[in-house]
Amino acid sequence: MSSDEITLRKLEIFLVFMRERNLARAAEAMSLSSVSIHKAIHSLESAVGCPLFAHRSRSLEPLNSAFVLERHASEIIERIQRSVDDTRAAAGISPSIFRIGSLYSLTVALVPRIVNALKESVPECDIELVLGSNADLEAKLAAGDIDAALICVHELGRQRHRIVKPLFDDEIQLACRAGDAPRRPAGPIDLARYDGAPFVVLSQEFSTGRDSYRMFQTAGITPRVALRANDIFTLTSLVKGGVGHALLPGRIDDIYPGALSFTPVAEAQRVTQTLGLCYLKSRSADPRIAALEQAAIAVTA
Repeated sequence: MSSDEITLRKLEIFLVFMRERNLARAAEAMSLSSVSIHKAIHSLESAVGCPLFAHRSRSLEPLNSAFVLERHASEIIERIQRSVDDTRAAAGISPSIFRIGSLYSLTVALVPRIVNALKESVPECDIELVLGSNADLEAKLAAGDIDAALICVHELGRQRHRIVKPLFDDEIQLACRAGDAPRRPAGPIDLARYDGAPFVVLSQEFSTGRDSYRMFQTAGITPRVALRANDIFTLTSLVKGGVGHALLPGRIDDIYPGALSFTPVAEAQRVTQTLGLCYLKSRSADPRIAALEQAAIAVTA
């Protein structure tokens, strides 16, 4: 294999075709002809020394080798983009792509409003949204993989290299399927009543998962874990389906309005999350960070 047999351009064309799975659509996306797309793919097959596609009538069906190359090609393109961004940053030029991390639970209502406000302020801003747990996004922010994060900040310790802007508070409550709300006198409910009751929970890499376990410990109960979920959308769907109770922040009501019943818990057992914007102090001079901060404050005011 010579150095000019595999090029970034060929890999980009390959990735677009893998996404579209159609020569004509890939050609339209790349502003090329179908013949050019086909030639690039054939050239890439020759360069790697093995077939990537099986010919089925007039279509190309990806082989296992194509899926392996797709994974590695995506990583290569991402690493090169990151290298370019780091190089530009060292020269005092902002990265071309502005990467914003967000919790899944904020993407239903809050994030679209913030992104729209940011786009109005900085129309040329090319935004990439990165979703993950609180722990995952904290790690990505520290590593420079994202430029800013919208996360739970009530647990974040003080660090000189990081700037945290609290935006709003959200109280965690007992959630169950609508119609299954506990019969009780007016006022908050004691979680001790639910010792051994079925609960759907998140892992503790999620802030809501850690907060829930803290509330169980304060109440002195051991919940019966009916199921563990890997994201808050799945968890909400399971509660909506009656699999079990959950301890959830009030903002989750935006996902399925009216589908869940929320009940405040006793004050001594209660946890209130603080949601905020977090970014590295070294990035505070980036005008897009300032615009994002202004947009987030305006939307949550």
